[in-house]
Amino acid sequence: QVRVASPRVSSAMRVPARAMSYGLLRCFFRDVVLRLFFRQVDIVGAPRVPVSGPVIFVANHNNQFVDPMMLIVLVCRTVRFLIAEKSLGRPVIGNLARLMRAIGVQRSQDLAYKGFGLVSVEEGGTSVVGTSTSFEKDLEPGAKLKVGDTELVVKSIEGDFRCTVMPSPVAVSDAAYKVLPRVDQSSMYDQVHGALNKGDCIGIFPEGGSHDQASLIELKPGVAIMALGAMLAGAKGVKIAPCGLNYFDPYRFRSRVIVEFGEPFEVPEALAEQYKTDKRGAVQELMTMVDDAMKGMMPGAKDWEELQVFLTMRALYKPRGKKLSAEETLRLNKMFALSRRRLTEDESMKGLMSEVNEYVELLRAAGLTDRDVRMSLIRDTGAVWRTVMAALQLLLLLPLTIPTIIVGSPITILTLKLAKREKETALANSAVKVKGLDVVASYKIIVGMVAAPTYNFILACVLAWLLHCGALALLAIYFLGLPLVEYVGILACDHSVRCWRRLRVILLFWGCAPTAGIMQQFFVERRNRLEAKVRDCVRMLSPQMSQDIENQQVAQTRQISSHLDQLHFEGMIPAASSIEGDIGKPLLQKETPPEPDWGCVVQ
Repeated sequence: QVRVASPRVSSAMRVPARAMSYGLLRCFFRDVVLRLFFRQVDIVGAPRVPVSGPVIFVANHNNQFVDPMMLIVLVCRTVRFLIAEKSLGRPVIGNLARLMRAIGVQRSQDLAYKGFGLVSVEEGGTSVVGTSTSFEKDLEPGAKLKVGDTELVVKSIEGDFRCTVMPSPVAVSDAAYKVLPRVDQSSMYDQVHGALNKGDCIGIFPEGGSHDQASLIELKPGVAIMALGAMLAGAKGVKIAPCGLNYFDPYRFRSRVIVEFGEPFEVPEALAEQYKTDKRGAVQELMTMVDDAMKGMMPGAKDWEELQVFLTMRALYKPRGKKLSAEETLRLNKMFALSRRRLTEDESMKGLMSEVNEYVELLRAAGLTDRDVRMSLIRDTGAVWRTVMAALQLLLLLPLTIPTIIVGSPITILTLKLAKREKETALANSAVKVKGLDVVASYKIIVGMVAAPTYNFILACVLAWLLHCGALALLAIYFLGLPLVEYVGILACDHSVRCWRRLRVILLFWGCAPTAGIMQQFFVERRNRLEAKVRDCVRMLSPQMSQDIENQQVAQTRQISSHLDQLHFEGMIPAASSIEGDIGKPLLQKETPPEPDWGCVVQ
């Protein structure tokens, strides 16, 4: 009996294979997934991305699996993302993550289970009293008791009916609870340290999980522990690069996104030395630097309603007829958000925000947008000509748009239905999500990646049967004909939407309805009044910016200190820079950075 030895692939051969699979997936994400789902992807600060050396990319996490996909496409280096072990076990996502060399992270919330009995604790108390509980069996130091939205870190167990925890922020009386077991993350940290020691890139979302809130939620110190631990393991010159993912209706098909890369900073060697003896202090100082950098990338509104007010104020400030660049758009958003304290505390500013919010609510009730009111103000000869051309283009595109909508309706209905179900599930299992919208786009893409090729194959078979074509023609229809026709149809729908917006203004404000002129006059007068007030507000805000930034830093330092107390009892650590924005620059002066040769920009 002769045994044939199976060929072994050397490590030298596996490296090009990994690079090839990463490159192919990157092209697929760029040219198929993101190009189809998003109408426009703008990049700000691309030259700031480090081209060599160990880098940790940190970004906000508002769009679940789309966020890492976005950075994989736009960063022209191999980025190894941290992903929940639970996600690695999911079909499609898990397979793609392994091909992208993602590093799995076991999260305690994914292992949570319902505890026996009921628990009680006083507000500010550290002693939890159980009824019919079995603490000695279920708990260990470093585990957590989750009561509602409150997590209590266990310090010690004193019997089946009593344990000591960190001070409780709320009072609890005979409440059901969940147990979040302590998780050993040493294997994950070893993989991260090894990658950074080789000069690779790591991608991480310090908020810990995706969410649909308008601002950053509390950052987890894992990124600081990774960076400092890697430097002690031998990595040199570890840099942290902040990224801001700013989505406009992130869950909608053919929406827009602006990706901003901030100025990377190198982790100070002094902090690595301090980490040897004072891990808590070193982690807290580095996390303050990370938080400063990330908040410089984000608008920072309290909620989505407040964010809508800021976006409307930006539109009111913008000179008429001027198209803002991506840099100018972000700069104005940040200016209003960073001065949020004064806008919400100063009586005159608070009144202005209230007026803008009322304006937004009136527009929503009338089925209008500020864009409609702004476009109605343009009534020159050129505007009339553009309106006529929009009507003609809309009519000419109907033969493309109507079949595209009809043919694509089964996929649209399927993705909407399944995405809605996933949203409800995610919302029920999360304490930080508001409406669960952060999972919608990801699930639409996942369903589309499976359903669209299947649906297209059925269509290709039907067409080949009707046309009496052979197998070769069937393949040509499936791989070339249908994708080309569908992509042209999507572009036609995009242009039709823009044409309809212009015609919609004519129908609403310049139509024959008796109320058209009255409604236009009402909104135009209100907009003109708010426009003047917002411009006065902008002139008053500039001196206040520095004080606002300092106050944000103090508040975040307190948050980090609280989280580090929890990490101590989880065994992660022992007991024991300012935002650089564009504040000083003219608000609407466009920067012209050197044109990078990225070869990976989605338009």
